[in-house]
Amino acid sequence: MNVERILFLIPPYFSPKDYSSKSSVLPPFTVPYGVLSLIAYLNKIHSGLVSVEILDLNIALKRVVEVTSVLDIGAHLEHLLSERIKEFNPEIVSISALFNTSFRYIERFAYVIKRESSSSLVVAGGGLPSSGYREVLEHCPSLDAICKGEGEIPLSDLVGSGGSRQLLESHPSWLTYNGLTQGKVPSLTFVENLDEIPTFDYSLICLDDYNSRSIDKRFANHQKREMSIHTSRGCPFSCVFCSNPSLHGKKVRAYSVDRVISEVKAMKYQHAMTVLLIEDDHFFFDKRRAKKILNELSRLDIRIEFPNGIAVYSIDEEIAALLSAAGTTTVALAVESGSDYVLKELIGKPLKTSMVKNKVYLLRKHDIQCHAFIVIGLPGEMPEHREETLDLLLNIGFDWTHIGCADPIFGSRLYDICLENGYIEKKSFMEHMETKCLITAPGVNPEEISKIAYDMNLNVNFVNNFNLKSGNYSTAIKYFENVTNKYPGHAFGHYYLSKSLERFGDVERSSKHLAIFNTIISSDMFWQEHAKKFNIISNDV
Repeated sequence: MNVERILFLIPPYFSPKDYSSKSSVLPPFTVPYGVLSLIAYLNKIHSGLVSVEILDLNIALKRVVEVTSVLDIGAHLEHLLSERIKEFNPEIVSISALFNTSFRYIERFAYVIKRESSSSLVVAGGGLPSSGYREVLEHCPSLDAICKGEGEIPLSDLVGSGGSRQLLESHPSWLTYNGLTQGKVPSLTFVENLDEIPTFDYSLICLDDYNSRSIDKRFANHQKREMSIHTSRGCPFSCVFCSNPSLHGKKVRAYSVDRVISEVKAMKYQHAMTVLLIEDDHFFFDKRRAKKILNELSRLDIRIEFPNGIAVYSIDEEIAALLSAAGTTTVALAVESGSDYVLKELIGKPLKTSMVKNKVYLLRKHDIQCHAFIVIGLPGEMPEHREETLDLLLNIGFDWTHIGCADPIFGSRLYDICLENGYIEKKSFMEHMETKCLITAPGVNPEEISKIAYDMNLNVNFVNNFNLKSGNYSTAIKYFENVTNKYPGHAFGHYYLSKSLERFGDVERSSKHLAIFNTIISSDMFWQEHAKKFNIISNDV
């Protein structure tokens, strides 16, 4: 029997322009978890009948930008793709795009694939095409079809049909442009029992390329092997900026506890994993299950983080103790706003700001660091709401706060609200950047919001850094070193690293970083203005 060759293509989800932006935060490179799951399921259903390869152009783009020897980056990526198509000659190319930031690449790459192999089926899935199927199909004529939602069963059905174009028209989860024009609305097809998905084949990727997602920067320079796990799919909440319900539904499906522990053991003993990143949308949807998992993990002597955020309300004394015993060093809390009005009326989140401080206290009591996710710039958010958020952050003091501008991603209620009210322009998504605010609405000026987000970041993470103010100088040093290593031109990073080193007693290194700070602000108007704004120059220079 013929072996079907399938290439899984992951387009870049960051812009090279972000590297030159002072206000940018580059995304960590995430293991292509969804693609590995598709492949595992395909190999189970069609054992021996599929041959697969993965081409993650994020890795290629990062290498190009770091070397900075390629003048036309887009042409370089097209060349890499073209060469892989010629070498592998796939019958199916599946483009897996998670974020709006990948929109600009889909048609460009689909065109290259068709140019090199006109007989190849070019399909797309993942968060972006699945949620924004109408926009993607309208702008990407080289695509043959889009898969709505999870792709294990739909892709397996397609392979089982021999790549039938008729199946793409008739299958409930596949949508072609023809189906779109005829009014077809695709539906979700789930693997109800997630344990039916076999363990992943990590030999298909280089794990060294995906080793920078952890958020506890005290370990930034330590030897480590990070690996991610999603122990469940789905989320019962409907936060305005989240597209999860359109992908995985509101009903939570979960791997069994035994399967989760088996997978983690394989990561540890077969792949030398030392840091487990639990990336569920709602890990504590079932507290009894979560407690069982944490109890089992406590026996494995690994470090654990929750970089995607966990529900604040789920934390109590027992949970905090279990997290600590399991090896959790840092959790990100999905706080989102310091305004109860914004949380309830604009986001639709079941959280009251009054409970946050106690939850942070419980975690710190058990030696767990607390990060916070904050979103500003939602339609209807007013300056007083942002002031409430800043007050909460300064009052509580997180180890680090991740502040972002509201992003109307496809599939979210926020996208629909913005489109219906004219708060965004459709064309803006072709040049979408995560670091820019795109929304213009009552109370929200995009240019102003971007500046406020950056100033808030400087205020809470640098000027009023929790660890520096609390005398935790060694921790503050690690975080500021991470900033200056990643962004050598970050003036505040050098300044507050200098302050931390001075109070730690390392006068020589303190002087070195203060000198770098002085050099930067002597010639950089951007940093001069911010140093004056926070009254740094008058005090120290």
